[in-house]
Amino acid sequence: MKKKLTTLLLMIIFTLGIFSVPAHAASGNVKVILPAFKVRLNGTVIENASNQYPLIVYKDITYFPMTYYDCRFLGLESVWDSSTGLKIAKTGVNWGYHKYQAGGRNNTAYTAAIAAFKINVNGQQIDNSKEEYPLLVFRNITYFPLTWRFAVDEFGWKYSFDERNGLVINSAASDTTAAQLTLPIVTLPDGEKGAFTMAGNYYYYQGEKGKIYQAPVANPTERREVYQLTESYYFGYEYGLSSLHTDNGKAILKYHSGGATMGSDHIIWLKEDGTTEDIDHGYSAIRIYDDYTVRVDHWAPPIADNLQIKNTGENEYTNVGDPECYFGRFFLSDSQGLSSQPSQDLYLIDEEIYVLGYYQDKNLPTTTGIYRVNIHSGKTARVCEAEASGFKITDDMIYFTDRNQYLYRVPLSGGQAELLISQAVSQYEVLQGHLYYALADTGQLFALGNEESINPGGQLKKMEIQNGYLTAIFKKESESPYKMMIIDKNGQILYKTMENILLVRIENGKVILVKDN
Repeated sequence: MKKKLTTLLLMIIFTLGIFSVPAHAASGNVKVILPAFKVRLNGTVIENASNQYPLIVYKDITYFPMTYYDCRFLGLESVWDSSTGLKIAKTGVNWGYHKYQAGGRNNTAYTAAIAAFKINVNGQQIDNSKEEYPLLVFRNITYFPLTWRFAVDEFGWKYSFDERNGLVINSAASDTTAAQLTLPIVTLPDGEKGAFTMAGNYYYYQGEKGKIYQAPVANPTERREVYQLTESYYFGYEYGLSSLHTDNGKAILKYHSGGATMGSDHIIWLKEDGTTEDIDHGYSAIRIYDDYTVRVDHWAPPIADNLQIKNTGENEYTNVGDPECYFGRFFLSDSQGLSSQPSQDLYLIDEEIYVLGYYQDKNLPTTTGIYRVNIHSGKTARVCEAEASGFKITDDMIYFTDRNQYLYRVPLSGGQAELLISQAVSQYEVLQGHLYYALADTGQLFALGNEESINPGGQLKKMEIQNGYLTAIFKKESESPYKMMIIDKNGQILYKTMENILLVRIENGKVILVKDN
């Protein structure tokens, strides 16, 4: 990915929701006036005469309206909750200016009220009753004082004032811009949103009645139906469990039809021209490469000799690897006997397949390990002696967990495994040598070598590597105000938001956030 995040377009996608500004509690009236001087924010001259939420002046300090659009215009976010009050934090991303048009011309003087609710700025509580320039409430909107303390010290803006130019503030630390749109993504019976992804120049999403739509990014209203899910009622879902993701630039649809035993998983490639291709059906792990497709059969009960490969363009798979080995499953002995769970971890590097493997031999107890299988000779060799329940390969290193979910790594060439984390981890990713992991008991996200949580109080829901960036989504109930972060290859947090986010896509120079509204 050649473009830096500082040149990306941030697109906020709403799912058939309407944003509304809540009422804020206030007490104690004060006199305010509209500014008689020029105000230029991020290069935009603010016109107050016909603005529904104009800038106001109190005690010779200009106040700014913290509406949804206005605060984001200055690279901030504000979240209101009746129990926790108002939270304000900087994001590093500036939206375009949006004027709230008034029904008529404003007067020059008004009455505002001192905000009487809890206020938190960048994680710090503010005692508004002790502030020389307190936050105000005007026209049911919270107004924030543009003092040096907040504008420069807290938010890092460039700030100047003189009689000729008036008040000039520049909050744009980068060229990143933002916009938003609404897509009719279906709400499922359990309250969750339907599937969504972005691939190339198109959005793909699940609409009503099991329909999968394709919509151009340049004009999302020009959607077209590209697939129809079959009725299934699997686990209470009328059209089965479905998901959309992007793999090597391709939009991939996965869904289940039929029952749990007699049913089938389907993997469909949604092409840009509106056609589709059935990649696989049944129960499997599958990876598509330029020259080969690699597959592990996950049919129950488990069978050995279940690793397969085929050349691009061919229809039939060929089994590869030791026929005595059970591939693509983690086997675990318990009081009920030998149990196992399928694994999606599957890699083809040069002429070697890397996959979990297990040998079932009553006379020779063994553990599940990571195996290397040559696609030509079928030679099957264990990479290291350590047990593995799942693994990832990056930068010629294999990172893996054992049955306790402790985290290890070993060179791709094999050897002695190195224990990295001696606590159970729930998720982990590696970006340019930086290891990120979440502890299973708390959900806290850490970087290897740093004892402090990246997002204190945040319980990780999902993280993944996308085009050279790490995206991390946190649960709604997290104590941290931040619910999503984007981290670059150097370990720097480039963007964070207090919005509840369903998913993130970074594609073709755009960051796509789907809001949970």
